[in-house]
Amino acid sequence: MLCQTCSAYNDDEREYCYRCQNKLLVLSGVSSFEEDEIEEYEEEEDLSLDEHLLERVSAIEEIVKRSAETLRSVVDAVQKHERAIFINQTGLLSIKEVLEKKNVLTSEEVVDLWESKMGEQMLALEKKQRFTERKDRMVSLFRGEKRERFLLLVADSEAAFDAFDPDRGMKHLEEAFRLDRDNYELSFFLGEMFFNDGNLDRAKSYLERTLEVQPDHFDAAVFYGVLLHERQDLKGAERWLRRAIQISQESFLPYFSLGAIYARKGKLLRAQKFLEKAVQLEAIPQAYYLLGTIFYEKGQLERSIRSFQAALKLDPDYEEAIYHLGLCYLDRNWNRKAIECFQEALELNPNKMEYQQAVKIYEGVSGHVPVEGPAAQVVNTAESLASEGKYTEAIDHYRRAVDEEPDNVNILLPYALLCSHLDMNGEAISMARRILKHRPAEMVAAAAYTTLVEALRAEGNYKDANRALEEMLNDYTSNYAKSIAYYEKAYNLAEMEESLDEALESAQLALRYSPKELKQFPLAALGWVYFKRRDFRSAVDFLSKSAELGPTATNLMHLGMALLESGEKDRARQVFRRAKSFKIKGAGLEEKMLEQVRSATKLIDRLHARRRKVAKS
Repeated sequence: MLCQTCSAYNDDEREYCYRCQNKLLVLSGVSSFEEDEIEEYEEEEDLSLDEHLLERVSAIEEIVKRSAETLRSVVDAVQKHERAIFINQTGLLSIKEVLEKKNVLTSEEVVDLWESKMGEQMLALEKKQRFTERKDRMVSLFRGEKRERFLLLVADSEAAFDAFDPDRGMKHLEEAFRLDRDNYELSFFLGEMFFNDGNLDRAKSYLERTLEVQPDHFDAAVFYGVLLHERQDLKGAERWLRRAIQISQESFLPYFSLGAIYARKGKLLRAQKFLEKAVQLEAIPQAYYLLGTIFYEKGQLERSIRSFQAALKLDPDYEEAIYHLGLCYLDRNWNRKAIECFQEALELNPNKMEYQQAVKIYEGVSGHVPVEGPAAQVVNTAESLASEGKYTEAIDHYRRAVDEEPDNVNILLPYALLCSHLDMNGEAISMARRILKHRPAEMVAAAAYTTLVEALRAEGNYKDANRALEEMLNDYTSNYAKSIAYYEKAYNLAEMEESLDEALESAQLALRYSPKELKQFPLAALGWVYFKRRDFRSAVDFLSKSAELGPTATNLMHLGMALLESGEKDRARQVFRRAKSFKIKGAGLEEKMLEQVRSATKLIDRLHARRRKVAKS
């Protein structure tokens, strides 16, 4: 039997092609008629043309009539469902309003949980669809001895996916895989699903097995390359993504991923080459945005502007592209266009501090002291040493920089944060208070207060930590500052295990005021407060959401503890293993804030330089 797809020869009893795994079809030949049969048929057919047409029209009328009846029944069913949905929604809104009035929960809490559960259901549906697509190929590739057991496990996993229980379905498939480790379709499905769930360790083993059995598996090569990129193995990622391009040169993803890798490594020309090929294959806003940032780094403002505009044409609400387009306009001295972009980005994300800072720079940047001269070189060296993990040398360089410019908050802040990371709490507290004496800009002050409170909490001095947070709430009133203050306050009260109602209220307020890019931190605080209140189900929900948005050692450890208390020991063990991969305990919020401070500082430094240039001319 010949395959209709790849022309491979197959045994007569095979159902699927051994080479391409497509279903084999048997096509019957065309019947031939003898002349006398044709004459007989013509004699029997004595109907007139009018009668023939009348019969056809009558048949069409009947079909149209039945279609109209079916359509009416469908419309009636849709209207009934619409009424039922309306009634259910009204009931849910009423329950939500009652619970809010009794201070049991807040609107933000309901929305976040609702979105989380909806996301879980959508992922379960996606897994079900992917499994349905692959099931037949998994079965046809089976070469083991216990075929009946394999088929039973596949059937059990199908039932689990149909019941929207993907975890149980995956367990059955893992057991099935142990019966046939050469089933590359099954191993790739498991690797892909674990990769999408963020379980990179398990995904890695299955993807590696897929590539051992089937070295030319394009999708496995792409996923494995992206996985290595996620794990910071840029050299390995580059090798496998190049391998994917060798297998198929018409796919967008490997070109885009390689472009992102080279951009991260600072190899801008290579990054540009792969990203330009990526947008030729598939025009997506993220690729144009990344291409625009590369042109911006190279100083090619015209091409950068065109790339950001192309991204916005595809996605008009792409706030990062709008913001960076504003930076390009700023560098071209098109100030009116720049401020319009910054204001538009701020409207899309009102709580993002970088956008607020960009708008405020036109109101004056008094109090900003750029790091210049010998101190600038020392600070750059300190930052490089810290990124390489040479913390002792980095601390020495920061101390030298502080000696050069003892009152420059742009030196004191990263120094204080590094001290906090290294548990040098006394020095961190001293530096943070020194920064706050200068009444710095809000973003710098928020980072300084965070460092101060974290260090005081590490020392067990909750009283002074809470006093500092009250000062912060009195002195800084933006949503950004409120979010940070209420987040830290919720954690303090939870650790003290006092006033847990007040802790819950603070965590809810932190979530309400939080910018999108910092959302994982108030969610983690909310989960930890629920843990302390022994509401482990809610704790798992909020901590899981936090870990999805941005995993840190702290929120993963807390999630593992909540899972353990909930009786989910296997899942808890996986989370604890993942938490151990984070080198710096508690890293997260301070790093995010420091990134924002550096970004805003670069913007202000650029404006300062331009103003000095104009003043000289």
